Amino acid sequence: RCATDYELKARTAHHVFAQKATEWLTLREFDSTAECLAALKEDQRTVWATDLSQDAVCLTPEDLRSQYSNDMNDTPRQDSNNDLLPNRLAIVFGTESVGCT
Repeated sequence: RCATDYELKARTAHHVFAQKATEWLTLREFDSTAECLAALKEDQRTVWATDLSQDAVCLTPEDLRSQYSNDMNDTPRQDSNNDLLPNRLAIVFGTESVGCT
């Protein structure tokens, strides 16, 4: 089936927004997961991974407080609702089917 005019316009709008998002991101590519993790460790980043399992923790302040541990390698920010977010945070995204690999 062919895309409708509405679907084509929505795709175009999404592409424009996705392009604009890169203005606030630093993107780097690595040849392996190990190389990426080594670079994040060298940069003193705390690494969080997305998770869709039953054991996943929501990123609400309440859920983060209940999961927070003192062994994080970064000092959390002390402003209002972000007091549990590390200052140097890297979030790893995977696919819906296999997650982070």
